Amino acid sequence: MFGAWFALGGAVESRSVIKSKVLLYFGLAYLVFSLIMTMAGRFPDFGALFPHWLYSTFNPNDKTNLAPYRFLHFVVIVILVIRFVPKDWPGLEWKMFDPVIVCGQQSLAVFCVGVFLSFVGHFELMMSSGSLLAQIFVSVAGIAIMTIVAYYISWSKKQDKPLPKAAPAKAG
Repeated sequence: MFGAWFALGGAVESRSVIKSKVLLYFGLAYLVFSLIMTMAGRFPDFGALFPHWLYSTFNPNDKTNLAPYRFLHFVVIVILVIRFVPKDWPGLEWKMFDPVIVCGQQSLAVFCVGVFLSFVGHFELMMSSGSLLAQIFVSVAGIAIMTIVAYYISWSKKQDKPLPKAAPAKAG
């Protein structure tokens, strides 16, 4: 809903707030803080440097529920993108973004395949003891498979469209 509101004009209405220096500095500080808390959750010795109440507020960082600090992180990134990436930036039409666009156009199928692949990837990481190489492989393979599925569905939908009807012959 938030993204749709921004896309349908909320970004224009909020332009003065988005351009404010206070929001810029707050957003950057929050992203740095988020990085620090994420690293504290990944490295126990680093996490021990913080008060328990602060550490336990953000860790474990559970993706199951949309915690307010996760939504705030999303909002900050959206605001920074709106602020620094113009709508008509030519880079948005680079060919390297085509896979992202196709995946967005086929988002339901990509989501469903991603759910299935998350179980497969989890199984693979458990079998390989979660090494860095295995994590990279699972991530790259998952993105590739979801992209291939999106391109296949786009192609398949084009194949399903009826052929244009020929013009009727004139009786003469």
